[in-house]
Amino acid sequence: MKAVVLSGGYATRLRPISYALPKLLFPVLGRPMIYWTLDLLKTVGTDEVVLGVNYMAEMLRNKVGSTYDEMKITYSLEDHELGTAGPIKLASTNTQLNETFIAMNGDVIAQLDLKEMLKQHKQTGARVTDAVHEVRAPQRFGVVQRGSNGRIQRFVEKPKRGTEPSHLVNAGIYVIEPDVLQLIRPDRKVSLEREIFPILAKEGKLFGFTFSGHWFDIGNLTDYRKANFSLLRDSTEKLEKRRREKNVAADATVQRTVSLGDNARVGSKARIGPYALVGDNSSVDARARIEYSILFENVSIGEGSKVSGSILGTGVRIGKDVKIGRGCIISPYVTVADRVRIGNEAIIHPHKEINKNIRGPAHIM
Repeated sequence: MKAVVLSGGYATRLRPISYALPKLLFPVLGRPMIYWTLDLLKTVGTDEVVLGVNYMAEMLRNKVGSTYDEMKITYSLEDHELGTAGPIKLASTNTQLNETFIAMNGDVIAQLDLKEMLKQHKQTGARVTDAVHEVRAPQRFGVVQRGSNGRIQRFVEKPKRGTEPSHLVNAGIYVIEPDVLQLIRPDRKVSLEREIFPILAKEGKLFGFTFSGHWFDIGNLTDYRKANFSLLRDSTEKLEKRRREKNVAADATVQRTVSLGDNARVGSKARIGPYALVGDNSSVDARARIEYSILFENVSIGEGSKVSGSILGTGVRIGKDVKIGRGCIISPYVTVADRVRIGNEAIIHPHKEINKNIRGPAHIM
């Protein structure tokens, strides 16, 4: 089986971190987002995955490479925006999609049974089966109206509160028959939801597969933080063994809701948690405190510094006795000098050197 993963977005709502790192390499529970997707596809024996890429494609290619766990990884480069259907059509010009295949958004992390989804797809004779998930507040998403037989009758994009036909939303994961490609005009921006699915719904060939496991659509930094902390809360037992194997000082405090990456180091009397993710090859020096925060890989926190409720990108360097307030976003490769104070909700763009206090909220470009 083959799959197409839509990976070409500009991640504008994840800026300024995404100025220096493509969305699919953002770590989720210590692993780049793309590997969560590839692991899901592996459950149904996927042997080739086509990544539809555009923004920072070379960085993604260098990280992921051409194989993953015996799956072949190929790349389909979009030189202009193609929507949600156009990248699938483009991928089909380089890779034969002549059998049932899977397409999915690259920024989705979902706990669903793809085998059951494929089984339902075959049983119903659908041309497309769309994974749908129930949410409390569907106003941000494409909401699905379904008939009693599971057929999708229509989509309502971002309905106003009180007008939504259901609380089932399009989860961005599809099983597709190859003849659907004939409906997609090549080399132009085409929307699956607005242009292709209405045709299939009218034919009665568009079905929904409902799943109840976790689902995260990581569209912005609030979603990103929520996904990490939710998965962290649900994974504390699995992380316990990994924590014991890390380089943690005997008198350091590491709470249960903490994830420490490979080669992470925690110094004497440091305190990590609650809700903290420390990336690979990162270090937290003596007496430092990290709470409700996400540290990407290769981050260093100096002695006595405190980070609370913030996100620190790849390669950030924090000096001694620094205080970083809640809601701060510090982009990759920023350096903060000793004893600097950064107020709440400060946003700092990549490659900056911060030598003076910042009163939040602020935007440092």
